Amino acid sequence: MALMTGRRSRALDSDDNDDSRPNTPSSTAPNDSKRMRRPPGSQDDVGGASADTDSAPPSLILSGAPDSAVVQSNVQNEPKYQPGAIVRVKLTNFVTYTSAEFFPGPNLNMVIGPNGTGKSTLVCAICLGLGWPPSYLGRAKDPSEFVKHGCREATIEIELHGPPRTRRNPIIMRTIKKEGNKSVFMLNDKASSAKMVQAMANSFNIQIDNLCQFLPQDKVVEFAQMSPVELLASTQRAVAGAEMTKMHEDLKKLRSSQTQYISENRGHQEQLVNLQNRQEMQRSEVDRMRERASVQKRLTWFEKCRPIARYADAKTKYRDARHMIPPLDRQLTRLKDASAPTLKRLESKQRYSEQAKQVVSHRARTLKDSERECDRLMKEVEEKQDRIKDLDNKVEAEKKSIPNTRGEIKQNELKLTELKRKKAEPPEDFDVRIISDEIQSLRNKERQFSGYEQDLKLRYDNLREQGKERTTKLTDLNNTLQGLETQAGQQENKLNSLSRDTFQAWKWVQENRDQFKDVVYGPPILECSLQDSRMADAIESLLQENDFKIITAQNREDFLKLQQKLLKEKKLHDVSLRTCSASDLSQHRPPLSQTEMNNFGLDSWAIDHLVGPPTVLAMLCSEKALHRSAIASKELSQQQHDDLANTTVQSYVAGRKTYQFIRRAEYGSAGNTARVRDVRPAQRWTDQPVDMGRKASIERSIAENHGELEIIRSEILNLKNEAKEKKGEHEQVGVQLAALLSQRDAKQTARKVWLGLDQKIQDTETKLEGLQDQIEGFRGRVNALRAEKDHMLLEKAQAILDFAAATGALKAAAARFLEAQVIAIEAASDVEGLEIQNEHIVQTIQEKEVELAEARRVCAQEKQVAEQILREVYQLKVEAQRLEEEEEDSGLAKTMEQVGALQTEENLDAEIDSQNAQLALTEGGNASIIKEFEDRAKIIEKLKAKVQEAERRQEAFANGIKEIRGKWEPKLEGYVERISAAFSDSFDRIGCAGQVTVFKASSDDATDCTEENGGMSNGLDFGNWAIHISVKFREQEPLSLLDSHRQSGGERAVSTIFYLMALQSLSQAPFRVVDEINQGMDPRNERMVHGRMVDIAAEDGGSQYFLITPKLLNGLKYRRGMTVLCIVSGENMPAARQEDGRGNVVSSGPKIDFRAFAKRARELGIASGHDARSALAMNDRSFTVTSQVSEIGAF
Repeated sequence: MALMTGRRSRALDSDDNDDSRPNTPSSTAPNDSKRMRRPPGSQDDVGGASADTDSAPPSLILSGAPDSAVVQSNVQNEPKYQPGAIVRVKLTNFVTYTSAEFFPGPNLNMVIGPNGTGKSTLVCAICLGLGWPPSYLGRAKDPSEFVKHGCREATIEIELHGPPRTRRNPIIMRTIKKEGNKSVFMLNDKASSAKMVQAMANSFNIQIDNLCQFLPQDKVVEFAQMSPVELLASTQRAVAGAEMTKMHEDLKKLRSSQTQYISENRGHQEQLVNLQNRQEMQRSEVDRMRERASVQKRLTWFEKCRPIARYADAKTKYRDARHMIPPLDRQLTRLKDASAPTLKRLESKQRYSEQAKQVVSHRARTLKDSERECDRLMKEVEEKQDRIKDLDNKVEAEKKSIPNTRGEIKQNELKLTELKRKKAEPPEDFDVRIISDEIQSLRNKERQFSGYEQDLKLRYDNLREQGKERTTKLTDLNNTLQGLETQAGQQENKLNSLSRDTFQAWKWVQENRDQFKDVVYGPPILECSLQDSRMADAIESLLQENDFKIITAQNREDFLKLQQKLLKEKKLHDVSLRTCSASDLSQHRPPLSQTEMNNFGLDSWAIDHLVGPPTVLAMLCSEKALHRSAIASKELSQQQHDDLANTTVQSYVAGRKTYQFIRRAEYGSAGNTARVRDVRPAQRWTDQPVDMGRKASIERSIAENHGELEIIRSEILNLKNEAKEKKGEHEQVGVQLAALLSQRDAKQTARKVWLGLDQKIQDTETKLEGLQDQIEGFRGRVNALRAEKDHMLLEKAQAILDFAAATGALKAAAARFLEAQVIAIEAASDVEGLEIQNEHIVQTIQEKEVELAEARRVCAQEKQVAEQILREVYQLKVEAQRLEEEEEDSGLAKTMEQVGALQTEENLDAEIDSQNAQLALTEGGNASIIKEFEDRAKIIEKLKAKVQEAERRQEAFANGIKEIRGKWEPKLEGYVERISAAFSDSFDRIGCAGQVTVFKASSDDATDCTEENGGMSNGLDFGNWAIHISVKFREQEPLSLLDSHRQSGGERAVSTIFYLMALQSLSQAPFRVVDEINQGMDPRNERMVHGRMVDIAAEDGGSQYFLITPKLLNGLKYRRGMTVLCIVSGENMPAARQEDGRGNVVSSGPKIDFRAFAKRARELGIASGHDARSALAMNDRSFTVTSQVSEIGAF
């Protein structure tokens, strides 16, 4: 730091003369066309030295805070920013910065500085300030973690260059509050939201979520591991806009729907052919069974028509029974006429006997009434006697109550004396308001303590939660770090790179295994491995990317649960699920014997080289037919190839080629073709070295989390001590409050009791008066009771007289009843005598009446039977009519006519026996075959309709794909050709070669491999279209695909930055950010890349570029239009302002002049005659700089 101070002194000496100014070219910084007067009292020296600021050009002063500051020098001409480019970034209490302000240039901005000074903090501020979440940075989880330690909130202010013809640049301000992890957005000084800010950013085509535009430090590894498919999507978004991305998505959706309909239609067609064949095979059997069903139906109808045959018999029986009634009726009439005189005398005696019985009944009722009257009067006498006894008891009670009342009077007199004595002694007076004020004061203190304790608890809970999060994160980071060095961990990392959704889904399955009925197996990339790693290329060439990430369930129930949890609830869309219940490979046997394999030149089957759970291997056999995919160590002859095509082998790998057979059965052996592809280098089941870049990033994150965890623990300990102290004070206030409340309550209770004595005295006096009245009213009450008793004695005597009279009436009624009974007995005796004399006449008449009644009963019964049968016949007729009208079936009507002609039930039985004999001839067969035949016919019609509809939809999808592809594909090829030209040019300039092409993935389905679609190169697999980057770094090498196996880390970094630069001329984004992309480069590559980047990114008219790097080679290329942002930190840096103890700014601090650095560079001979604009950001102790840097051409 002493050397830096010395340089500042030399810079101040040079300010006394203008030696440096004449050689300075025209500046391009804003607002440099006129001089700015220095404000009175301003300082521009270091360590107290002063300089004449009039000798220096005016500059824009960027104020800092006690921990950091950023400074931007001005140049002469107004820079040409694109709409949406970043004009200014201001940070307050953000990560390491207390206050900092950046003014980036419109073209290339190099942000340089040692590790840990806060370069990447600028990247974080851009992401968060424009409304995107921290997940796109790959660092902290919550925005609140970006608030500087010890501060309550952080502020990010970003000014973007506005669109043409606008008066004001849009300014976004985001305030992040640490408590509650909340953010407040302001857009042009008006309240806004994250969605509105993002919408405004999207209107400028700012894509923070696109790694081709925004590549933070912790996402560099992720970008390098981006698959070619993902690279295509990101490239489209970066250079082609939303329309191209939408067309690509539409093509993928259309293709997915088309593939689904093709698959469904193929199944429907196969099912249709199968059902039609079965239908023809069963037709003769169905005809025979239909004849049998017809006979059975006729038998049923004959049984139903039996009432027709029974009705004739019932009608005849009814007619016979009706004819028997008239003769019997005439006989009974003649018999009654002949016996009339004798019977008349008998009837007279019978009437007299009945009258006598009625008199007996009447007199019996009269006797009963007399008995009830006697009982009533007897009860009344008893009631009067009971009332007399009650009156005697009351008189005795009145006599006994006199002594008790006198005793009660004496007690109340004593009580009244005591109450009056207490009333004469009033309680001590006290001021309620004073005590209440003291109580209220203590309660206010209690509430303050409660609020403070609650606040402490919230802070404690928040810190504990942060500690848990840090602990969990540390555990995850340590596990990830350990996993990098283990095979299982490396495979999990590969799965995460392959599909984040599948990785998250598998983690959830592992944590919730108890929810499933059977074991759920993970993706093959984790569950399976190779017996021999040398076979990785061959085995992986037989599989698609999706095959490595299939999660396998063993039953339908677990499969549906996985669908519900992963796809619907957790919204993980890039997840593939399958069901496989096989526990071995017995159902997936190879199609050839070992001898046949030797004859064909085959060595083994693909499935034999895989090791894993049998269920997962069985799933792979079902999905990719690995048991029918062979491996050959050398190429097959043409004859072997042709012979193998006529077997059921699906594919084979020979040398560096993969051959997949496509067979069309309708053309026989002429329909056999083979699709040939190059064997791709293996990427999944390979042994790779540990990714040191990612390891270093993880170790850095672990160290940061450990530091934060120690800070949190310290704060928790302080909170506990503070809470303990406050708890003691709170308890002391509680004791004081309880004492005051007890004192106040005791005095208030005594006062209340004394005030209530008046009412008690009055109540006691009233009670004494009542008791005196009771004594004085004693004689009157006794006389009244005795008078009532005399009245009761008179009523009792009258009741006894009434009872005696009722007893006499009862005796008279009994005598009359006995007399009537004697007369009735004599009359009954006379009737009995006459009946004995005429018994034979009466018996004859009764027998004839019984015979006539029986004849009438039989007639009614036969009539009822005939009518019931007739109703059944009518119902049959109605049913026959319904069948004719609704079902056009006249069989029942004809059967009714046939049965009516038979006339008798015996003839009907004979006809039924004949039909049973015919039925026996068709015995045997399946009774349900007719229903199956008819149901199958309906299914066939439905399948025909589905096949026609699917073909129509396939044609519609094909037309839609053709239309969109005709627009999208040429545009995409045009963009990629331009990217490839720029990419190749960059490689040519460094003596290497490179190209970018579009890989058009094709479908191998026979339905798609038609001449109309382009055969095997149909390019219909839009979901797997990709960007292929091919590079060559040495002359003797051919162009090869860029991946993690062929090229070194530095070569991949060079290729990546050249690809990003190739996007520069096409990019529609207003700015691009690349953070530490040069970490893996050697000095030669880094120097070449930097020179090329300067040539491209510093050109006028291009988009704004931010290049973050901690490395600094000497002799790097510089060009007008570049802006260099220097971030410096150190404990000895001067402060930008002076503050009092309350945080108020009292004066500006000293400034640093970068011209001293420029002069020193010229003296050392490491500068050239170029302009550069620079900015300075300081950590720990900051300052404000006013500077014009000149003649610095290399850093």
